[in-house]
Amino acid sequence: MKKIVKDNIVYNVQGNVVHFILDEESRPNWSKILNQHLILNNTNLQMKRRYNSQRTIMNKDDTHKRFVKFVSEVRGVKVDLASGPSGYFSPFLDTLYNSDIFIATDACPAVIEAHSKACNKNNFYVFDVDLDKSLPFKDESVDIFTGNLLMNVENYSALIQEAYRCLKKGGKLAVIEIFFEQGSKTYEHLCSKGEIWSSFETFVAYCEKIGFEFLGSDIINTRKGKISEGDLYPLDDNDCSCDRTVYLKKV
Repeated sequence: MKKIVKDNIVYNVQGNVVHFILDEESRPNWSKILNQHLILNNTNLQMKRRYNSQRTIMNKDDTHKRFVKFVSEVRGVKVDLASGPSGYFSPFLDTLYNSDIFIATDACPAVIEAHSKACNKNNFYVFDVDLDKSLPFKDESVDIFTGNLLMNVENYSALIQEAYRCLKKGGKLAVIEIFFEQGSKTYEHLCSKGEIWSSFETFVAYCEKIGFEFLGSDIINTRKGKISEGDLYPLDDNDCSCDRTVYLKKV
């Protein structure tokens, strides 16, 4: 931890969990709500089963396989941002070298505990951290950041800047994200809020502005309207969106 965590940060290590949130008052409100929901409903996240399911999903087609290959080929410190309960990163764990370190990040205690118990690799850690604050890593200490649907983070643009700061020169960023069609009502709304994920083009332009080199992207899926009832976006049933992988490098 001393090689990658900032010198001035206080943290507590419990097994393979590293706590940067040291008291419940400092924990993000969304994570308290989610944790309470999981506890009250006696939810068993069955993370090992989720890992196995995601191995199938992430290897089902060439687009997903390319994402797994891109991440797996990077050696060193690998950090998954806003990991959540999906376990989508499980294929990355299968290709870890003993010299690699993989870090999942979240702020919900139940999710953190589930990940902690699901993987018994010596080089797997879960960071209990608030991603709407600065990342706890030293400058140029991380080899690759990954993320799946990071638009759930409150300040996405600041997180991307922090990822850039923490990456080594030549370090990679690989994300899977939902983007909206330029000119749609949802796109215009998100642009008015300054959201960098309003479209694929705005996201790439922002990343290039802060110093990333765009390496490529694949479309996973396209749709019109909402994925399911109750979704906040899109704002109009005729708005189109797509799920894409995006590959970037710090230059």
